[in-house]
Amino acid sequence: MLCKDCARYDAENRRCLDGKVNPQKWELAVEVANVIGLRTICVFNDHRERLVQARTVAFEEEAR
Repeated sequence: MLCKDCARYDAENRRCLDGKVNPQKWELAVEVANVIGLRTICVFNDHRERLVQARTVAFEEEAR
């Protein structure tokens, strides 16, 4: 989803009202998640669920 189409986007100030980021490319989404944290990525981001799943699998494998 594009930010401008979201109800949580403030068009006047050009920012998310929740303070979230919305990286458009997978590589950038991975970098943002690693540096700032997964919670900073918008729940409507196209890559967020894939990131959550990848981290879940990684943690499960690490726990074995």
